[in-house]
Amino acid sequence: MTIDTLFLGGTSIDIIQDKAGDGRDRPLLNFSANVGGSVTNAAIISAKLGLKTGLLSRIGKDPLGNFAREFLDSLKIDTKAIIQDSDIRTPLAIAKIDKSGIAKYTFYKNSPEDSVVPIKSVPKYLLNTCKVFHTGSSYSYQKETFEETLKFIKYLKKRNVFISYDPNIRPGSIKHKNEVKNRVLTLLKLADLAKLSEIDLEYLTGQKSHEIGLKMLKKQVTSEIILTLGSRGSIYISSCVGWISPADAAGYSRFINVPAFKVKIADTIGAGDAFTAGLIYRLIKQGRAQFFSNMESNMIFASAVSALICTKKGSHQGLKDISQVEKLLKNYCFLY
Repeated sequence: MTIDTLFLGGTSIDIIQDKAGDGRDRPLLNFSANVGGSVTNAAIISAKLGLKTGLLSRIGKDPLGNFAREFLDSLKIDTKAIIQDSDIRTPLAIAKIDKSGIAKYTFYKNSPEDSVVPIKSVPKYLLNTCKVFHTGSSYSYQKETFEETLKFIKYLKKRNVFISYDPNIRPGSIKHKNEVKNRVLTLLKLADLAKLSEIDLEYLTGQKSHEIGLKMLKKQVTSEIILTLGSRGSIYISSCVGWISPADAAGYSRFINVPAFKVKIADTIGAGDAFTAGLIYRLIKQGRAQFFSNMESNMIFASAVSALICTKKGSHQGLKDISQVEKLLKNYCFLY
């Protein structure tokens, strides 16, 4: 048994809050529940795109955990390494959507030590057959889970597995800011590709300027970096590997800007995770060398996946399969 992509991170149940009138003086609160969590969202979308996907996470042995596992199984995601622990509860993320479709969250989580997925608990075929490993969000930078994440990355880098990383930093929930920053920088030095948000970039560099912040960060880390800007598209800072000699590339970089697709937005939950999944899909289909020489096209593809996710409420309901992405690209006359 083999897989294309292996994801490590948190799985939660997203409770999406909608306010609706009941025809009287007071509003009603309606809620919908979906399987979520940043890394899990990316795994779900990868599976919908057609990749053989494995997920590593730790959830409760409770009705919500069973609901999550059954849903993931229905997508043919390999869940053999998902730990269901009777001593914890399946995490909840309650999302309130504003008028522009952006979610503000209230989280109910387990402690980091109760969230760890030990590398020794993972079936060897998952570690020894995957081509891409992706991790991110708070799972990657909380002390206990960070230390175990490092073990995964070091093991997989020996196999030359491609490492993808999305820190998805939430500054308001972080107490030890310098420690978290150093952990994220450590992972960025080990990753092959990182997808950052504007919040991530400012947290790591103190810079609001995209160009200054990206150039500053590239001096500290070795990963290739894509910065997502929501409705304003995305930016890739290229280190020029593959199209210019290493000697000439020293101190040199170029920026590739790709606009976002214009769609009617229901909400933006999972948009960044969908972008990541789109990049991973293209990487699997092209291979490492071709992937990095074709970044503009890859970013257009990832933007199309992300746009589709925004058309329906929730982190993955907007996408059924790869044919939707192909149709959207064709409608916009993109040949990828």
